Amino acid sequence: MDLREFVEETIAALVEASMSLQDRYEESEVLINPPAPQSGSGVFHPGSGNYTFRHVRDVEFDVALTVGAETSGGGRAGLKVFSAEIGASGEHARSSEQVSRVKFSIPITLRPTKYEWSNRELAEGAAR
Repeated sequence: MDLREFVEETIAALVEASMSLQDRYEESEVLINPPAPQSGSGVFHPGSGNYTFRHVRDVEFDVALTVGAETSGGGRAGLKVFSAEIGASGEHARSSEQVSRVKFSIPITLRPTKYEWSNRELAEGAAR
């Protein structure tokens, strides 16, 4: 798997899991990604115009990369996500490829809950 695919699949899985959990627990009022306050405590208050912001979350990556070359179809080089594999007999395969580590983060915001939207409407109504 190349680095782009790994990052895309990881973030897609996080977003989809968050949305699925929001839908699953909406009726029981468990909040996945609750709205953030403009100021004050981090304790969520439903029906408060103070809780109208989205959290920006950093998805942090710390991956090992190998430089590999495709020999078929044009022989282009690319970055591949490195993974160690152990066979059924416990033997380790070694490679002479150079491994580099890269750390980075990508900020995202997840889908807001229904409370974020209703709190925004309250805040806008109070401001009028």
